[in-house]
Amino acid sequence: MVNKRWVAVFAAMLAWPMLCHAENLVKEVKKAVERSTLDQPGTKPFHLKASLAQSRDRDKDYGLTGEVEIWWASPTKWKQEMRSAEFHRIEVVDGERDWQKSEGDYLPEWLREASVALVKPVPPLDWVLEQVKTAEVRHLMGMTNINWITVTGTADVPNILRSYVALRDSTGLLLYAGGFGWSGEFKDYADFHGRMVARTVNVGTPQVTAKVTILEDLGDPPAGLFDADAKGADAQPLRTLLLDEPSLRKNLLSVPTVSWPPLPDGALAGNVTTIIVVDREGKVREIRGVVSENSRVNDIGKQAVAAMRFKRFAVDGVPVQVISQFTLPFKTTRQVP
Repeated sequence: MVNKRWVAVFAAMLAWPMLCHAENLVKEVKKAVERSTLDQPGTKPFHLKASLAQSRDRDKDYGLTGEVEIWWASPTKWKQEMRSAEFHRIEVVDGERDWQKSEGDYLPEWLREASVALVKPVPPLDWVLEQVKTAEVRHLMGMTNINWITVTGTADVPNILRSYVALRDSTGLLLYAGGFGWSGEFKDYADFHGRMVARTVNVGTPQVTAKVTILEDLGDPPAGLFDADAKGADAQPLRTLLLDEPSLRKNLLSVPTVSWPPLPDGALAGNVTTIIVVDREGKVREIRGVVSENSRVNDIGKQAVAAMRFKRFAVDGVPVQVISQFTLPFKTTRQVP
């Protein structure tokens, strides 16, 4: 008869290398992210400026050009200016005071995402480190690729979200990382007082490239640079909220009826999945990527999602933009030859 105690000991011996590997991987990811994060305690005050443009010529008609400039004294004292063709915002944070002035009623998600990735490559770091413990890990071509799936959607329409982090084995630096509401591909690293900062950052779909043109010591900031009590601030600061799909659907007013066409091949049923950005009026302003079990339905699904309307989303009575996943089921028949 097998001694249960020895079975438990043997199982623990088998599990120990896996636990050690997971712990080491978590440490590697944590170190990589913290090495490249600018807006954290201990960073030397800096002034950063970056130009933004679509990465590929085929996307030039989208007009995804702009710039981001940041003056940073500490995690609780900074100024940021972001600009695109249709939007311009200045924001000053000093402690709990937050001053904003915007021109334009909608902050493009590509502009927001790029401004974050430049200084904080993995915003939800604690959550990511927890996922890394049980993630799928692959080593290839000098890289460590870490991927995991999060169950999302609703009880009636289940779905998933994929997240990922990749490290360059030779340097231990981030190559790319992404998940819901954050992403980046990081290149052209250079040192800034002990931080290894990517001077080229690619984000989003269509892809936008942010190139750092200035990264220098802040020095002695001019008087009033961080004045969060200045006159002329917006009465309702513009915010973007990351929202889960069940919460998003609570404000859904209408989904157009979709006539799915017969298909000559591929899956006849499944989900059209998108990431959408809804403005403060409840209108879908961006659709960031469309995937499904049959790409032939993607365009029709995208049109249906774009036509949806929502009640306004608000936090403490103030309207906000929201970004969320949306799942649109499809079902059709086989096309008759």
